[in-house]
Amino acid sequence: MTNAIASERKRKGLTQTSLGNMIGKDRSTIGRWESNPRVADCGDLEKLADIFDCSVDYLLGRTDERTPSMRKAG
Repeated sequence: MTNAIASERKRKGLTQTSLGNMIGKDRSTIGRWESNPRVADCGDLEKLADIFDCSVDYLLGRTDERTPSMRKAG
């Protein structure tokens, strides 16, 4: 399974260092998350999801859909 954080970072053309700078983390932290996204805390996962325009569930490998489906209320 490809790590979604690494894939999305590369899709955006970012280095680990540049992504880390965007969210206040160092390169080694980004590398650790790319090895195991479950070590990132909720707040950091939300920041990554915003940067990558995808869902947190996608970053965690819970779904193959980048964005959550929109459901009708009612």
